[in-house]
Amino acid sequence: MQESKILLGVSACLLGTPVRYDGQDKGIPWIREGLSQVFDLIAICPETQAGLGVPRPPMRLEGERQSPRMVTITTRQDMTPLLSTFCTSELRRLTPVQPCGFIFKSRSPSCGVDGVPIFNPQSTEPQTGSGLFAAAFRQAFPLAVVVEESHLLAHVIHRHHFIERMFVAHRWQRFLQEDGGGAGLVGFHARHKFQIMFHDREAMRSLGRLAANAGTPGCVADYGQGLMRALAKPATVALAVDCMMHLFGFFKKELTSQQKKTFFQLLEGYRHGERPRRDPMAWLQNQAQHDEKNYLLQQWFLFPDPCEVAAHAHIPPDNREDKASRLQNDE
Repeated sequence: MQESKILLGVSACLLGTPVRYDGQDKGIPWIREGLSQVFDLIAICPETQAGLGVPRPPMRLEGERQSPRMVTITTRQDMTPLLSTFCTSELRRLTPVQPCGFIFKSRSPSCGVDGVPIFNPQSTEPQTGSGLFAAAFRQAFPLAVVVEESHLLAHVIHRHHFIERMFVAHRWQRFLQEDGGGAGLVGFHARHKFQIMFHDREAMRSLGRLAANAGTPGCVADYGQGLMRALAKPATVALAVDCMMHLFGFFKKELTSQQKKTFFQLLEGYRHGERPRRDPMAWLQNQAQHDEKNYLLQQWFLFPDPCEVAAHAHIPPDNREDKASRLQNDE
Protein backbone atom coordinates (compact mmCIF):
# COMPACT_ATOMS: atom_id res chain seq x y z
CA MET A 1 0.00 0.00 0.00
CA GLN A 2 1.28 3.42 -0.91
CA GLU A 3 1.94 5.55 2.19
CA SER A 4 2.46 8.97 0.61
CA LYS A 5 1.87 10.59 -2.73
CA ILE A 6 4.45 10.06 -5.45
CA LEU A 7 6.35 13.18 -6.49
CA LEU A 8 5.78 14.27 -10.10
CA GLY A 9 7.26 17.37 -11.68
CA VAL A 10 5.13 19.26 -14.19
CA SER A 11 5.84 22.26 -16.39
CA ALA A 12 3.90 25.02 -14.61
CA CYS A 13 2.07 26.18 -17.74
CA LEU A 14 0.47 22.72 -18.02
CA LEU A 15 -1.10 23.26 -14.60
CA GLY A 16 -2.80 26.44 -15.79
CA THR A 17 -0.26 28.96 -14.48
CA PRO A 18 0.12 31.85 -16.98
CA VAL A 19 3.91 31.76 -17.23
CA ARG A 20 4.48 31.36 -20.96
CA TYR A 21 6.37 34.01 -22.91
CA ASP A 22 3.06 35.52 -24.13
CA GLY A 23 1.46 35.53 -20.68
CA GLN A 24 -0.76 32.56 -21.47
CA ASP A 25 -0.93 29.04 -20.09
CA LYS A 26 -1.36 25.58 -21.60
CA GLY A 27 -3.40 24.10 -18.77
CA ILE A 28 -4.64 20.52 -19.10
CA PRO A 29 -7.47 19.69 -16.68
CA TRP A 30 -6.57 15.99 -16.38
CA ILE A 31 -3.04 16.85 -15.24
CA ARG A 32 -4.14 19.62 -12.91
CA GLU A 33 -7.16 17.90 -11.40
CA GLY A 34 -6.90 14.17 -12.10
CA LEU A 35 -3.22 13.53 -11.46
CA SER A 36 -3.19 15.73 -8.37
CA GLN A 37 -5.53 13.21 -6.73
CA VAL A 38 -2.75 10.61 -6.80
CA PHE A 39 0.56 12.44 -7.24
CA ASP A 40 2.20 15.31 -5.41
CA LEU A 41 2.70 17.76 -8.29
CA ILE A 42 5.77 20.00 -8.34
CA ALA A 43 5.17 22.96 -10.67
CA ILE A 44 8.30 24.29 -12.37
CA CYS A 45 8.76 26.95 -15.03
CA PRO A 46 12.50 27.23 -15.70
CA GLU A 47 12.28 30.52 -17.54
CA THR A 48 10.25 32.48 -15.00
CA GLN A 49 12.02 30.90 -12.03
CA ALA A 50 15.33 31.82 -13.62
CA GLY A 51 14.25 35.45 -13.43
CA LEU A 52 12.73 36.12 -16.85
CA GLY A 53 9.51 38.07 -16.75
CA VAL A 54 6.01 37.47 -18.10
CA PRO A 55 5.53 38.38 -20.86
CA ARG A 56 9.06 38.05 -22.26
CA PRO A 57 10.68 37.97 -25.68
CA PRO A 58 10.27 34.61 -27.45
CA MET A 59 13.40 32.44 -27.42
CA ARG A 60 14.75 29.53 -29.39
CA LEU A 61 17.63 27.08 -29.31
CA GLU A 62 20.55 27.85 -31.59
CA GLY A 63 23.88 26.28 -32.45
CA GLU A 64 25.00 22.67 -32.15
CA ARG A 65 22.68 19.88 -31.10
CA GLN A 66 25.05 18.67 -28.37
CA SER A 67 25.30 22.09 -26.70
CA PRO A 68 22.61 24.49 -27.93
CA ARG A 69 22.25 28.04 -26.67
CA MET A 70 18.97 29.67 -25.68
CA VAL A 71 18.72 33.01 -27.44
CA THR A 72 15.97 35.64 -27.72
CA ILE A 73 14.84 35.78 -31.32
CA THR A 74 14.52 39.53 -31.80
CA THR A 75 17.03 41.07 -29.35
CA ARG A 76 19.65 38.29 -29.75
CA GLN A 77 20.33 37.99 -26.01
CA ASP A 78 21.95 34.72 -24.92
CA MET A 79 19.98 33.46 -21.93
CA THR A 80 21.92 30.21 -21.60
CA PRO A 81 23.99 31.25 -18.54
CA LEU A 82 20.83 32.32 -16.70
CA LEU A 83 19.06 29.04 -17.45
CA SER A 84 22.15 26.98 -16.64
CA THR A 85 22.42 28.61 -13.22
CA PHE A 86 18.75 27.87 -12.57
CA CYS A 87 19.14 24.24 -13.67
CA THR A 88 22.02 23.70 -11.27
CA SER A 89 20.21 25.19 -8.28
CA GLU A 90 16.84 23.59 -9.03
CA LEU A 91 18.25 20.10 -9.53
CA ARG A 92 20.17 20.46 -6.30
CA ARG A 93 16.87 21.33 -4.59
CA LEU A 94 15.09 18.34 -6.16
CA THR A 95 17.79 15.77 -5.39
CA PRO A 96 16.73 15.10 -1.75
CA VAL A 97 13.06 14.56 -2.70
CA GLN A 98 13.80 12.44 -5.81
CA PRO A 99 10.80 13.02 -8.11
CA CYS A 100 9.74 9.84 -9.88
CA GLY A 101 8.81 11.57 -13.10
CA PHE A 102 8.20 14.78 -14.99
CA ILE A 103 5.64 15.95 -17.57
CA PHE A 104 7.32 18.57 -19.75
CA LYS A 105 5.85 21.07 -22.21
CA SER A 106 6.71 19.95 -25.71
CA ARG A 107 8.76 22.07 -28.14
CA SER A 108 9.78 24.49 -25.38
CA PRO A 109 13.43 25.65 -25.55
CA SER A 110 13.68 24.96 -21.83
CA CYS A 111 11.24 22.07 -21.32
CA GLY A 112 10.94 20.13 -24.57
CA VAL A 113 12.17 16.56 -24.17
CA ASP A 114 12.79 15.75 -27.81
CA GLY A 115 12.07 17.39 -31.12
CA VAL A 116 12.77 20.97 -30.03
CA PRO A 117 13.88 22.91 -33.15
CA ILE A 118 17.50 24.06 -33.06
CA PHE A 119 18.31 26.91 -35.42
CA ASN A 120 21.69 26.53 -37.07
CA PRO A 121 22.32 28.52 -40.28
CA GLN A 122 25.47 26.47 -40.91
CA SER A 123 23.57 23.20 -41.12
CA THR A 124 21.80 22.09 -44.28
CA GLU A 125 19.60 19.65 -42.34
CA PRO A 126 16.90 20.59 -39.79
CA GLN A 127 18.10 19.94 -36.26
CA THR A 128 16.16 19.06 -33.14
CA GLY A 129 17.14 18.35 -29.56
CA SER A 130 16.12 18.77 -25.94
CA GLY A 131 15.29 21.90 -23.97
CA LEU A 132 17.95 22.99 -21.51
CA PHE A 133 16.12 22.09 -18.30
CA ALA A 134 14.66 18.85 -19.66
CA ALA A 135 18.13 17.68 -20.71
CA ALA A 136 19.59 18.56 -17.31
CA PHE A 137 16.73 16.83 -15.48
CA ARG A 138 17.16 13.60 -17.44
CA GLN A 139 20.86 13.59 -16.72
CA ALA A 140 20.29 14.16 -13.00
CA PHE A 141 17.44 11.61 -12.70
CA PRO A 142 18.10 8.94 -15.34
CA LEU A 143 15.50 6.52 -13.95
CA ALA A 144 12.68 9.07 -13.73
CA VAL A 145 9.71 8.71 -16.06
CA VAL A 146 10.02 11.65 -18.45
CA VAL A 147 7.33 12.47 -21.02
CA GLU A 148 5.89 15.44 -22.90
CA GLU A 149 2.25 16.44 -22.59
CA SER A 150 1.82 15.95 -26.34
CA HIS A 151 2.69 12.27 -25.94
CA LEU A 152 0.12 11.82 -23.17
CA LEU A 153 -2.57 13.62 -25.14
CA ALA A 154 -1.91 11.64 -28.31
CA HIS A 155 -3.60 8.45 -27.09
CA VAL A 156 -5.19 6.98 -23.98
CA ILE A 157 -2.72 4.08 -24.25
CA HIS A 158 0.11 6.49 -23.46
CA ARG A 159 -1.66 7.82 -20.39
CA HIS A 160 -2.20 4.36 -18.90
CA HIS A 161 1.40 3.43 -19.70
CA PHE A 162 2.68 6.56 -17.97
CA ILE A 163 0.73 5.76 -14.79
CA GLU A 164 2.07 2.21 -14.71
CA ARG A 165 5.68 3.38 -15.15
CA MET A 166 5.32 5.98 -12.40
CA PHE A 167 4.25 3.39 -9.83
CA VAL A 168 7.05 1.00 -10.79
CA ALA A 169 9.56 3.85 -10.53
CA HIS A 170 8.22 4.71 -7.09
CA ARG A 171 8.49 1.12 -5.88
CA TRP A 172 12.06 0.91 -7.16
CA GLN A 173 12.90 4.17 -5.41
CA ARG A 174 11.46 2.86 -2.14
CA PHE A 175 13.34 -0.41 -2.53
CA LEU A 176 16.63 1.50 -2.81
CA GLN A 177 15.76 3.63 0.22
CA GLU A 178 14.51 0.82 2.47
CA ASP A 179 16.56 -2.17 1.35
CA GLY A 180 18.73 -1.97 -1.74
CA GLY A 181 20.37 -5.32 -0.97
CA GLY A 182 20.76 -8.50 -2.95
CA ALA A 183 18.23 -10.57 -1.01
CA GLY A 184 15.65 -7.83 -1.36
CA LEU A 185 16.23 -7.63 -5.10
CA VAL A 186 15.17 -11.27 -5.49
CA GLY A 187 11.86 -10.47 -3.83
CA PHE A 188 11.41 -7.25 -5.79
CA HIS A 189 11.88 -9.08 -9.08
CA ALA A 190 9.55 -11.89 -8.03
CA ARG A 191 6.70 -9.43 -7.48
CA HIS A 192 7.34 -7.61 -10.76
CA LYS A 193 8.05 -10.64 -12.94
CA PHE A 194 4.81 -10.61 -14.91
CA GLN A 195 4.65 -6.83 -15.09
CA ILE A 196 8.06 -6.81 -16.75
CA MET A 197 7.03 -9.67 -19.01
CA PHE A 198 4.01 -7.59 -20.07
CA HIS A 199 6.45 -5.18 -21.73
CA ASP A 200 9.54 -7.20 -22.61
CA ARG A 201 9.78 -10.96 -22.17
CA GLU A 202 13.54 -11.11 -22.76
CA ALA A 203 14.12 -8.34 -20.22
CA MET A 204 12.14 -10.36 -17.68
CA ARG A 205 14.61 -13.21 -18.14
CA SER A 206 17.75 -11.07 -18.11
CA LEU A 207 16.59 -9.12 -15.04
CA GLY A 208 15.85 -12.42 -13.34
CA ARG A 209 19.45 -13.46 -13.91
CA LEU A 210 20.66 -10.16 -12.46
CA ALA A 211 18.47 -10.66 -9.39
CA ALA A 212 19.84 -14.18 -8.92
CA ASN A 213 23.36 -12.72 -8.84
CA ALA A 214 22.47 -9.69 -6.78
CA GLY A 215 25.67 -9.83 -4.74
CA THR A 216 27.74 -8.87 -7.78
CA PRO A 217 29.06 -5.27 -7.66
CA GLY A 218 26.92 -2.94 -9.74
CA CYS A 219 24.17 -5.52 -10.09
CA VAL A 220 21.47 -3.48 -8.32
CA ALA A 221 22.20 -0.38 -10.43
CA ASP A 222 22.14 -2.45 -13.62
CA TYR A 223 18.83 -3.96 -12.57
CA GLY A 224 17.25 -0.54 -12.02
CA GLN A 225 18.35 0.69 -15.42
CA GLY A 226 17.13 -2.47 -17.12
CA LEU A 227 13.84 -2.35 -15.25
CA MET A 228 12.94 1.16 -16.34
CA ARG A 229 14.18 0.52 -19.88
CA ALA A 230 11.90 -2.53 -20.13
CA LEU A 231 8.90 -0.72 -18.68
CA ALA A 232 9.36 2.10 -21.20
CA LYS A 233 8.48 -0.30 -24.02
CA PRO A 234 4.80 -0.34 -24.99
CA ALA A 235 2.81 -3.43 -24.10
CA THR A 236 0.89 -5.37 -26.74
CA VAL A 237 -2.12 -7.66 -26.82
CA ALA A 238 0.20 -10.58 -27.65
CA LEU A 239 2.36 -9.92 -24.59
CA ALA A 240 -0.72 -9.56 -22.37
CA VAL A 241 -2.07 -12.89 -23.63
CA ASP A 242 1.33 -14.49 -23.01
CA CYS A 243 1.36 -13.20 -19.42
CA MET A 244 -2.15 -14.42 -18.74
CA MET A 245 -1.40 -17.85 -20.19
CA HIS A 246 1.59 -18.16 -17.85
CA LEU A 247 -0.59 -17.14 -14.91
CA PHE A 248 -3.23 -19.65 -15.97
CA GLY A 249 -0.57 -22.34 -15.81
CA PHE A 250 -0.59 -22.06 -12.01
CA PHE A 251 -4.19 -23.36 -11.94
CA LYS A 252 -4.69 -25.63 -14.93
CA LYS A 253 -4.12 -28.92 -13.09
CA GLU A 254 -6.77 -28.05 -10.53
CA LEU A 255 -9.51 -26.80 -12.85
CA THR A 256 -12.53 -28.54 -14.29
CA SER A 257 -13.07 -28.67 -18.04
CA GLN A 258 -15.79 -26.03 -17.74
CA GLN A 259 -13.53 -23.64 -15.79
CA LYS A 260 -10.84 -23.98 -18.43
CA LYS A 261 -13.38 -23.38 -21.17
CA THR A 262 -14.63 -20.23 -19.46
CA PHE A 263 -11.14 -18.79 -19.15
CA PHE A 264 -10.20 -19.53 -22.75
CA GLN A 265 -13.41 -17.95 -23.99
CA LEU A 266 -12.53 -14.77 -22.09
CA LEU A 267 -8.93 -14.84 -23.28
CA GLU A 268 -9.83 -15.41 -26.93
CA GLY A 269 -12.44 -12.68 -26.72
CA TYR A 270 -9.72 -10.31 -25.58
CA ARG A 271 -7.24 -11.54 -28.19
CA HIS A 272 -9.73 -10.92 -31.00
CA GLY A 273 -10.88 -7.52 -29.78
CA GLU A 274 -14.28 -8.60 -28.49
CA ARG A 275 -13.64 -8.21 -24.74
CA PRO A 276 -11.64 -5.85 -22.53
CA ARG A 277 -8.49 -7.12 -20.82
CA ARG A 278 -10.15 -6.79 -17.43
CA ASP A 279 -12.39 -9.80 -18.16
CA PRO A 280 -9.70 -12.55 -18.29
CA MET A 281 -7.71 -10.63 -15.66
CA ALA A 282 -10.69 -10.69 -13.28
CA TRP A 283 -11.00 -14.45 -13.78
CA LEU A 284 -7.32 -14.90 -12.86
CA GLN A 285 -7.66 -12.61 -9.85
CA ASN A 286 -10.69 -14.49 -8.54
CA GLN A 287 -9.01 -17.84 -9.05
CA ALA A 288 -5.81 -16.74 -7.32
CA GLN A 289 -7.83 -15.54 -4.33
CA HIS A 290 -10.00 -18.64 -4.27
CA ASP A 291 -7.02 -21.01 -4.40
CA GLU A 292 -4.91 -18.81 -2.09
CA LYS A 293 -1.97 -18.78 -4.48
CA ASN A 294 0.31 -16.58 -2.39
CA TYR A 295 2.88 -16.08 -5.17
CA LEU A 296 0.20 -14.76 -7.50
CA LEU A 297 -1.43 -12.67 -4.80
CA GLN A 298 1.87 -10.76 -4.60
CA GLN A 299 2.08 -10.02 -8.33
CA TRP A 300 1.74 -6.31 -9.11
CA PHE A 301 0.58 -7.16 -12.64
CA LEU A 302 -2.38 -9.09 -11.27
CA PHE A 303 -3.09 -7.05 -8.13
CA PRO A 304 -1.91 -3.44 -8.65
CA ASP A 305 -1.64 -0.89 -5.88
CA PRO A 306 -5.12 0.55 -5.10
CA CYS A 307 -3.67 4.03 -5.66
CA GLU A 308 -2.58 2.96 -9.13
CA VAL A 309 -6.07 1.66 -9.85
CA ALA A 310 -7.43 5.05 -8.76
CA ALA A 311 -4.95 6.84 -11.02
CA HIS A 312 -6.06 4.80 -14.03
CA ALA A 313 -9.67 5.60 -13.16
CA HIS A 314 -8.94 9.34 -13.44
CA ILE A 315 -7.64 8.99 -17.01
CA PRO A 316 -9.98 10.62 -19.55
CA PRO A 317 -10.75 8.66 -22.73
CA ASP A 318 -9.80 9.95 -26.15
CA ASN A 319 -12.48 11.97 -27.88
CA ARG A 320 -12.52 9.43 -30.68
CA GLU A 321 -11.08 6.43 -28.93
CA ASP A 322 -10.76 3.39 -31.17
CA LYS A 323 -12.00 -0.03 -30.12
CA ALA A 324 -8.55 -1.60 -30.02
CA SER A 325 -7.21 0.90 -27.49
CA ARG A 326 -10.21 0.37 -25.20
CA LEU A 327 -9.59 -3.33 -25.22
CA GLN A 328 -5.85 -3.08 -24.64
CA ASN A 329 -5.99 -0.56 -21.81
CA ASP A 330 -9.24 -1.14 -20.00
CA GLU A 331 -8.10 -1.37 -16.39
